[in-house]
Amino acid sequence: MNGNIDFYPILSYKSVAQMSNNITFSYYYYKLMLICLALFEWEGLPNNMQSRWIENYLFRDGQCVFYKDPTMGFMVAGISQDGSVNCYNDPTTLTPVAENYVYKGGQLMNGENCYLIRNNMLRLPEFSVVRFYAWKLTNLDRAIDVNIEAQKTPTVVKCTDKQRLSLKNAINQRRDNEPVMYVDESLDMNAITTLDLKPPMVFKDLQVQKHMLLNEFFTDIGVNNANMDKRERMVANEVEANNEQVKASEDVLLRSREEACKQLNRIFGLNLKVKRRELDKIPEYKDIIKEEQ
Repeated sequence: MNGNIDFYPILSYKSVAQMSNNITFSYYYYKLMLICLALFEWEGLPNNMQSRWIENYLFRDGQCVFYKDPTMGFMVAGISQDGSVNCYNDPTTLTPVAENYVYKGGQLMNGENCYLIRNNMLRLPEFSVVRFYAWKLTNLDRAIDVNIEAQKTPTVVKCTDKQRLSLKNAINQRRDNEPVMYVDESLDMNAITTLDLKPPMVFKDLQVQKHMLLNEFFTDIGVNNANMDKRERMVANEVEANNEQVKASEDVLLRSREEACKQLNRIFGLNLKVKRRELDKIPEYKDIIKEEQ
């Protein structure tokens, strides 16, 4: 197979369904994750440090430490909180933790020679939010798939094996646009039972629900989602209320980062700034908006 995935094994319906669930969840999880990682742009970072290094830690752990390594210079890393906390329950001493790296410098004191950057006031990671919405979007997307699939087989036929062959031939004639369907004279039409399942076509309604859920996700991470809805459908009060919710969610994430910049500039004499990145510069955001419009 040369290391390639074999797409040809015979899979049970259960296996196919589970595989589709996993693929759909992975798609939404990583799509939403990439949007979260690209929301903020840090300016003035030293040592060619990249914004994604900070945002990766904040997304995954909800916190990271910014410090100066004696040999590598300014760095950002995960933390091992092995010291005491102060009266505000903030850690006083920190130990950097990163892959393929061992810190060999002196004791790092939070607020003195390092600073604990928080994703929010409670140091909660963003991955749990993304996982929550990815799971809900997966349920909606898979429900759409199942509803569309149900339209293919709306009728159940009860018959014998011999009758089944004659019926299949008749169905094939219909598919080939034959004006008349011919069946074997032994076919007992009275012995055949049919059940019209009449599956409802609800996938359009589910698509609307998925659209609303994406709006909810963007509101939760402080992204204006008015461009996903027609403005004329919303009254002024609804628009204002949505904008206030978006601003409140944005402040939850932005203020912690702004405070980190303020403290790091004080400690190290840097000129750090952080701002929200323009949405049209986030490819994943433009992709998912385009899909919904």
